[in-house]
Amino acid sequence: METYIIYLAAGNSRRFGSNKLLHKLHGKELYRHGLDELIKLANLRNDCKLIVISQSSQVIHNYPDIIILDNPMSKFGISYSIKRGLNAISNNPKPYNIMFVVADQPYLKHQTLNNLIDKFNQSNCSLGSLKYQGQPGNPTIFNCKYFDELMALTGDDGGRKIINSHHDDCFYLEVSNPDELKDIDQKSDI
Repeated sequence: METYIIYLAAGNSRRFGSNKLLHKLHGKELYRHGLDELIKLANLRNDCKLIVISQSSQVIHNYPDIIILDNPMSKFGISYSIKRGLNAISNNPKPYNIMFVVADQPYLKHQTLNNLIDKFNQSNCSLGSLKYQGQPGNPTIFNCKYFDELMALTGDDGGRKIINSHHDDCFYLEVSNPDELKDIDQKSDI
């Protein structure tokens, strides 16, 4: 089954104080860490399509085989970025999955994402998430049957709200390295 990977790189970095996605971490911009891993994943699999949602022209570049969409409404919350990505795939008549990856998780590895997709596809669940020691984190993955619920999200509500409402339909993949789930919210997180 095809998986659309929606890379959410349109946040406002309110707690960080400046555009954190452009902040250098280990020699490259924060958003590039995740994007580079997603490109590796897309090159590894023939069943994935990558969509990048961004509000910054500095983040949007020409990458082959990647759909790049701006989101001028991102200041109103993550739900607008989610909807922007979903609108790009809304005409697909075949069953598919949607994985949301946030751009402020620089230590997430493509091997982990590859494993998540494989294990999710083998499960009988329609929702999926990574977790560490029982604590769920990003990314999340949804079967297209949750499309309408995702489109109904508002403000800063993300997919976790849907997972929490349908936890009995959720597959969790335990990661061994907690850093993979670490996100950068403030400068002190670096």
